[in-house]
Order: sequence, then C-alpha cells, then structure tokens
Amino acid sequence: MTKFFLQDDPDIEIFLRKNNKSRRITLRISALDGKITLTGPSNLDFEEFRKFAESKKSWLKSKKGSFQPPIFVSEGIKIPILGAETKVLYCRVQKPKKIGNVLYVNKRHPIANQVKKYLIEICAVHLDYICNEFSERLGSKFHKITLRDTRSRWGSCSADANLMFSWRLVMAPEDILAYVAAHEVAHLKHMNHSKEFWETVEFLFGPYKKEKAWLKQNGPSLYRYKFES
Repeated sequence: MTKFFLQDDPDIEIFLRKNNKSRRITLRISALDGKITLTGPSNLDFEEFRKFAESKKSWLKSKKGSFQPPIFVSEGIKIPILGAETKVLYCRVQKPKKIGNVLYVNKRHPIANQVKKYLIEICAVHLDYICNEFSERLGSKFHKITLRDTRSRWGSCSADANLMFSWRLVMAPEDILAYVAAHEVAHLKHMNHSKEFWETVEFLFGPYKKEKAWLKQNGPSLYRYKFES
C-alpha cells in the first residue's frame, strides 16, 4: 500500500490500495482513527487516483476535522493503562516498569516500541487469567489466545476454539477488558449472537450493557495512540 498527500495540503494523508477486483474508485475514512483509504482498479495509473482524491478535497477536509488528532507515544506523554492515565518517563531501567501512575522506560531504546511491547505483555497476562477463569466457569476450553492490532473487531473466537483480541483493550478500564473476554469465551458454546449467547455473557460477566456502551462510545479513542518510532 502506498500513500500520498493532497496537493497544497500535507495534513491530508491518503493510502492507496489497488485491487484487481475493483471496478471503480472508492474513498473510505475509518471511523476508528480517520485513516483515509483510496481503493480502485489495478490498471489505473496514479494520476487518476490523485485526480479523484483532489475532487473530494472539501469533503475530506470536513470529515478529517471531525476526528481527534493522533497521539504519538513519546517521553512525557500520558497513556491509559487499564483505564488509569499513566505518564511515560525516562529512567535507568532495563525494561519498562510501572510504578504508580508512571511507566518508566529505557532512554537507549525507542520509547514507542518499549511501551507497545509492555502493553502487549500486560494484556496477555490479564487475558490469560480472565479467559481461563471464564472458560472453567463455562466448562468449555479454548486452545490459545492471540493478540493483534485489529481494526475491525475487538476480539474473535474461531471454530477450533482459538481466541483473538486487540491488545489495545489493555488501555481501557479492566472491566471493559473482562467484558470482551466474556463475549469471546461465550462463543465457545454459542457461535452466534442469539439470546442464549447474551445470557451466557451475563452468566460469565454479569450485567454488561454499561461496558458494551463504553466500548462503542470510547473504543475509537484507543486508536489515537500511535506507536511509530
């Protein structure tokens, strides 16, 4: 995937994706983080895509302005960890270490990489504990847990009992993480969203409507944090 910027407007970054199956050019803005993707037939040259994007400049600028700006993880930045605002600071540590509301990182290594790795490790620990607890209560075992930086879903459960979660969930309050875990573990018995499925979620987690609403309203904000070094 290549990217380019609108002429005379470097704030509008567009990612270009060519697809053999596409019959026309389409423009999409992610509801999560405002990422702009231009998709179209593989046989079109770059200038045709640029011309199409330029024709949508006013619309793109109005839409882009409705999204909160990204937060690039760096020294001094505050990032939520299990819902608690945590400041990232340099210190003489071998690896990231959280003390109170401060996450100390090594000055010799890229900060964003250290923070991302720390978040993934913490997320894995919490989800392993929670999912095992829920699966024992349900009487259905899962095979393994995989963490990814997904954009379309917070979690999934495969037909062969493998669970997948977005590691960004570790930035949400812990009860949100537990709710998503209960949701996916419940799929071990019900591979649908039937009444029985939601009853199982409530059996595992308890009343969940508040957490479900939080995720819908606040989930996109977790994608504001950028971990590019």
